Amino acid sequence: MSSGITPGRYFVQGDEAIAEGAIAAGCRFFAGYPITPSSETSETMARRLPEVGGVCLQMEDELASIHAIGGASVGGLKAMTISSGPGISLKLEGLGWGIKNEIPYVVVDIQRAGPSNGVATRVGQGDLYTIRYGSAGGNHCTIALSPKSTQEAFDLTIECFNLSEIFRCPVFLLSDETVGHTRELLVIPPEDELKVVKRFKPTVPPEQFVMYPLDTPGVINYPFPNIGEGYGICVSPYTHTSKGYASTAQEIQEKMAKRLVYKITENLDKLVRVEKQKIEDAEFAVIAYGGDARPAMAAVDIARERGMRVGFFRPIILWPFPDGEVLKVAEKVQTILVCELNIDGQLSREVARAAKGKAEVFHFGSGGVEPHLPMQIFNEIRRLYK
Repeated sequence: MSSGITPGRYFVQGDEAIAEGAIAAGCRFFAGYPITPSSETSETMARRLPEVGGVCLQMEDELASIHAIGGASVGGLKAMTISSGPGISLKLEGLGWGIKNEIPYVVVDIQRAGPSNGVATRVGQGDLYTIRYGSAGGNHCTIALSPKSTQEAFDLTIECFNLSEIFRCPVFLLSDETVGHTRELLVIPPEDELKVVKRFKPTVPPEQFVMYPLDTPGVINYPFPNIGEGYGICVSPYTHTSKGYASTAQEIQEKMAKRLVYKITENLDKLVRVEKQKIEDAEFAVIAYGGDARPAMAAVDIARERGMRVGFFRPIILWPFPDGEVLKVAEKVQTILVCELNIDGQLSREVARAAKGKAEVFHFGSGGVEPHLPMQIFNEIRRLYK
């Protein structure tokens, strides 16, 4: 089977870069349902996967898509699906099955203006809480990464696949229409320069293998055997024992829930990824993520040109939220301006929570459709700057 990697310099959209990143990470199964502004990824996968011995399926709906990639992953293939807000909502039921059974795969969300169908082809950032809390029942943690550029769309897609294998769980790439439809330079490095995590396989015979390590909830890099290799693999939607058998016992539910949470929370040091610019001497910070990070960075540059001590901070891994890093910023500055393309202030609430009152936090939101412009953000900086 071909590696699928064709090193070089390309002028492509972020959506296309996501597809190339998935193939470079070893993805050989894709299932999706057309929805803007994510369709370019599906189209690229439909063209590219057959070239590398993979399979691309257009499913009958979003629910079928996420269950298809779960089945493919259990069968031994790295797998991915993609959608936008309305489709992600439909995928959440199947996502819970993947979370509970610790199935490694990647889900991509190219956010658009909402709620509901909103404005189909224009940008929004309203899904931050959807991907963290949308799956029924709670008792889990989510990993989500967010790119700001076409290059990062490629790089972080690979990282999503790696983290899905390390933590044995579904991982989100939370992008948005701005990044998805921005056409710019993508550099694909040689294969030997890419870090790609392969699936961890059991090193003990089937009779000794425990499918779900409920008694060691914080363990990662845990093997995931493929169906057909002789190992017992139970992947029902119900609370399960370490062997995967359904149980209604409170003790088993407690152990399973702790496993789904603690494998993340006991390894937070491996899940902190942020970008900082001009923070060292800053007394005012601007925080943004995804496509809105780029006008925010430009606004910080404008402020600096005018002698204002403003810095920039971006969470790259959004979930788990980088509480400690945000608190460090809050302890340095007096004011934090959070820019995001929603009115309800999803990122702003997380920043305010993590800041613990050390700095004043202000929300600068938009309903979406049009991205923020640098001067809009700068004018808000100027209004709040003390």
